Amino acid sequence: MAESKNPKGSSGKEEKEEEIDMGVFLTLLGRGISRIFDFIRSIFTSLFNGLILFLIFLRANFTILVLATVVAGIIGSIYQYALKEKVFESSMTVQPNFGSTVQLYKNIDLYSSLIKQKDYERISEALDINLEEAKNITDIEVYPYDTRSQSVLAYMEFVSTLDSSAVDLIDYETFSEGQADESFKYHVVNVRSKDKLIFTKIEGPIINSVMENDFYNKIKETSYLNLVSKKRALETSMAELDSLRSLYGKVLLAESIKESSGTSIYMSEVGGSTKEMVIFDMYLDMNQQLIDVNEKLTREIEVINVLSSFNPIGTKVRGWYRNFALLGFIGGFVMTLLILFLINLNSILIKHSLPSQNQQD
Repeated sequence: MAESKNPKGSSGKEEKEEEIDMGVFLTLLGRGISRIFDFIRSIFTSLFNGLILFLIFLRANFTILVLATVVAGIIGSIYQYALKEKVFESSMTVQPNFGSTVQLYKNIDLYSSLIKQKDYERISEALDINLEEAKNITDIEVYPYDTRSQSVLAYMEFVSTLDSSAVDLIDYETFSEGQADESFKYHVVNVRSKDKLIFTKIEGPIINSVMENDFYNKIKETSYLNLVSKKRALETSMAELDSLRSLYGKVLLAESIKESSGTSIYMSEVGGSTKEMVIFDMYLDMNQQLIDVNEKLTREIEVINVLSSFNPIGTKVRGWYRNFALLGFIGGFVMTLLILFLINLNSILIKHSLPSQNQQD
């Protein structure tokens, strides 16, 4: 009998121990959660107290801050609207062909380097302008006309040259991140100058500096001859297909008149119609090829095409980060706030250091 009671007693002790362990676990869990909430509450409390102290600091120094900000803003406005030289900008959009994008970027980098070095003589020679006009140019840059549609078109063109197995390895995001500037179809040349009428004068020299490259001109001539040859072949083939389609129509009409049997007429119509449809599909395909050739002849007639020219009169360079009136207000407020903070911090440090000095005395 005793042996039969021991298992029940041991199982009861195990259940009690499990209940105690669970209770301890829940207690520890509750304390942990409570500490987390206390920590979060302390953070928000500290932030709130800091905000209150900052607002008290602003209120105590409000007059000084306002006066300093207004004075700095007035000084910035005087410089912006009375002393600072006006700078104008304009841009043109181009489409380089035959890989001439590399030459375009190389030339613009040279112009930009000469401007930074203030080598106005070489700038005037390169852009075919006089020395005073060269001194007015403050910046010249080129960058791709980067839009999502252009990136997608470039990706589609890139994918069309790959095998199906390689396409899975390069997605659009990877391609767009590693896409070089030269791979874009359109590019923008932007010029800033103190002379608002100089932009149309330098457009020709910038374009000619790319077009005068013998290598690109040879590629252009070869491409032009190939396109003209392909156009003539397509036009000849389309004329022959048109004649053949007309001949099939006449044969079909003659057979339908000659044959008297319904079944014979039906078979003749089916056979003729099928051949005529094949010829018509070939004709449409060649017509599309001819359209593509004509578009290339229009687009690739020059080494570089100007899609939109410089404006005859430049527009003022704008942007809040270039407006010294606004920068004066912001800078005056920030600098005054920083100085007042350092003064208050210094006074607090002095107060804390005095008791320790008295104790040492």
